[in-house]
Amino acid sequence: MATLTDDSESFAIQEHHGFYQALQSTRFPDNRDDLDNWLRSLDKKDKPSLFGGRFFTYFEVENNSSTHQWVYSPYNIVASSIVTQVYTSDGVARFEGGEQHPSEYPFHYGHAIEIPANEKVLIVSLFVSDAFYTPPKLKLVKAASFDQQVIWDNLIITLCFGVGLVLGLYNLLIYIGSKDRTHLYYAVFTVCWLFAWSHFFHIPSQLFHADLYTWHWIGFILIPLTNTLFYVHLLRLYETHPRFAHFAITYSWLALIGIPLSMLSPGAGFIWATISTGIALCLGVYIGVTRLIQGFKPARYFVLAYLAMALPNMVGNLTNLGLLPTVEVNLYKYGLIGMALDALLLAFALADKFRLVNQANVELTKNLEVKVQERTKELEVLATELRDASEAKSRFLANMSHEIRTPMTSIIGYADGLMLGDIKPNEYLQANRIIAQNARHVLGLINDILDMSKIEANKLEVDKSPIKLFSIISQVESLLGKQIRDKGLQFNLNYHFPLPEVIITDANRLRQILLNLTANALKFTTVGRITIDVRVHNERLKIDVKDTGIGMSVDEQEQLFEAFYQADSTISRKYGGTGLGLNISKTLAQKLGGTITVKSAIGHGTMFTVDLTLEVPEQTKWVDNYKNAFEPEQEPPAPVLDNSLNGNVLLAEDHPDNAVLLTRILERMGLQVTVVENGQEAVSQALSQEFDLILMDIQMPIMDGEQALSFIQSIGCATPVIALTANTMSHEVERYKKLGFCDHLSKPVDRQQFCSKIAHYLSLPPQFDIDLPAADMKALKEQYIRGLEPQRIKMQNQLSYGDADGIRKSIHAIKGSASMFGCETLQELANQADQAVKEGDKERTKRLGEEMIEHMLSLSQQCDAC
Repeated sequence: MATLTDDSESFAIQEHHGFYQALQSTRFPDNRDDLDNWLRSLDKKDKPSLFGGRFFTYFEVENNSSTHQWVYSPYNIVASSIVTQVYTSDGVARFEGGEQHPSEYPFHYGHAIEIPANEKVLIVSLFVSDAFYTPPKLKLVKAASFDQQVIWDNLIITLCFGVGLVLGLYNLLIYIGSKDRTHLYYAVFTVCWLFAWSHFFHIPSQLFHADLYTWHWIGFILIPLTNTLFYVHLLRLYETHPRFAHFAITYSWLALIGIPLSMLSPGAGFIWATISTGIALCLGVYIGVTRLIQGFKPARYFVLAYLAMALPNMVGNLTNLGLLPTVEVNLYKYGLIGMALDALLLAFALADKFRLVNQANVELTKNLEVKVQERTKELEVLATELRDASEAKSRFLANMSHEIRTPMTSIIGYADGLMLGDIKPNEYLQANRIIAQNARHVLGLINDILDMSKIEANKLEVDKSPIKLFSIISQVESLLGKQIRDKGLQFNLNYHFPLPEVIITDANRLRQILLNLTANALKFTTVGRITIDVRVHNERLKIDVKDTGIGMSVDEQEQLFEAFYQADSTISRKYGGTGLGLNISKTLAQKLGGTITVKSAIGHGTMFTVDLTLEVPEQTKWVDNYKNAFEPEQEPPAPVLDNSLNGNVLLAEDHPDNAVLLTRILERMGLQVTVVENGQEAVSQALSQEFDLILMDIQMPIMDGEQALSFIQSIGCATPVIALTANTMSHEVERYKKLGFCDHLSKPVDRQQFCSKIAHYLSLPPQFDIDLPAADMKALKEQYIRGLEPQRIKMQNQLSYGDADGIRKSIHAIKGSASMFGCETLQELANQADQAVKEGDKERTKRLGEEMIEHMLSLSQQCDAC
């Protein structure tokens, strides 16, 4: 029995006697005396059925207060009909409420009742509904207090629904003007939750006299879809997380399956809506937090909005499902407040996104003119490229015809001259050299065409054959071991026996892979060691190349084998390289039936593992120790070398007079010389034929010497490359050697030093007659001086227009050539001007440049007079 006192304004009825299920024909007892027999005719239940029915509840109350006027208020329930009878000593009072009856208090089921003082009364209520989402909560409240409570409740309800309605209409208007679907989805989402929550506060029945009970849960089932469409556009998920976007929208569409189910059975609709909205809430919070961590600022309001909506509604859902204990507060009211806060915070998120878009538009407007100019230039370049591409096909045959006809003219001409006796006997050697040189050029062109066809047709093949494993590894050691040790590093080659003496693979491709990986380790290691481990594991050949270099991060390792990839621009500037070597190596490893993997950590070095299928011939000998691995073989007798034919040299020099002079010197040493005028042609020649030595000028057009060296190294070419440059400072020379040049020759060249280094790298006798005939030298000098005239005019223009970079290059070129042709005064002026350039002394540079121009004019006049 409940006891009413003056101490409390309201009293929650927790001592009612349970729920009694009634049949359709069940009636209230006419008087209190028949109550006990009447109750025994009913089935008692712990709570009303989720799927509806007719349930009675009753309780006794004793009024020990001075207040007679009370309000009996069932709450936290939606029912079609609520019939209440109050049994007092004066008789029976009957009240009707619910969705099908007018309400005494707006948006509440409460009824005013009179309870005499010091009297016990019995209150019996019949609840009729198609579904009971929660057991009815009952309370008695003093009439005056209940009036105040209704005012505040209605104010909160009106404010919450008003916020939703205003924000929805506002965003609908924005959508009409902007066509941004984010605002449309927000407006539709707002309509759905307004419709859904209106039933909990009896708005359709009390304001519009509409019984929309079977439509109750449609709004809740639509909320996941409308809200998902909204936040997919708000958080830009299609751009950043397309998988999240597709998954969330797919789930939301599947949730609509519950709409017909909810109309047939509101109880089933309640369960479906509770589960589907709960999952949607969790998914939305996860996606919002993910975007917030990624730095998308509008996501902060989105996460707060979802938490404001989720906390009261999840508590209510879990309580409704019986997973949390019942509480006496009105969960519907707090859920409505959460939804209103959600709508308000989502509006803030939209405003924040609009702010970001507006800010981006302002920046775009500021830079629009610059971007238009840039785009115009890009379009002009693109138009030029498209024109070139359209002409490329027609030019291809013409270019190939020209490239082949030019050397073939020399070959046929000299061959006819030899057969017809037009060439003197003392010129036979030169004629043969020209024929061989041009023939190699034609062969290179043919190989280029064939390789291009194979690459385009994806038919590049490897040639597998039995090879000696230890011989291949030893070749790598002999080619790079000295360079590694010269750099101050330890070099260890470890064989993990037993190992096969002979394997079946492509020797050239395997050697190229190992040279690329070892050279890469050398490039990025400054202290410590480089180690090569060779072993057989699980019938696979595994070769580890380990270093103690700078290492790589996880992100860098993921992109390491992509073509042209390097960790960042500082790697290219500091260490050189094109980023092709590792991509080529991995492709070759795949062709050989394996792959290459990498393990690395920043500051702790890197390990590349070449993992290949092990193929061995029958009767292959397996070696168990170092002694058997390196048993000396009987060496063939050393051949008698003909120094006049020993050595094929590639000379990359853009200055034509320097190229002619150096070619003459090299040819007097008995060497065959191929001359190119830029780094791109040097790389092409290195790919098409083999050279014993490469002389590489540093400053050249199209591609300079450093870039050319990087490409040559990336293709696995081990030919020694000597830097040929006028930069002679010790730190510059040291940098060239670190890049991979084996040595350095300064310009203008000292002939004795020049020939000595050439002889050293080609294993030639040290004594050569390198002095050119006086007549030849005089002719070369005259040719050089005549060539100064265009250089003089070019320098005049550069000084007039203030072209600092151009004047620097002109001075550098003259510095590297003047002394070689006996122009000592011009050489001295160029040295002084070069020093002024390096010191940044513009006035002195200009003065010395003008003196050089005057001296070049004087030399030209003297040459013309002769």
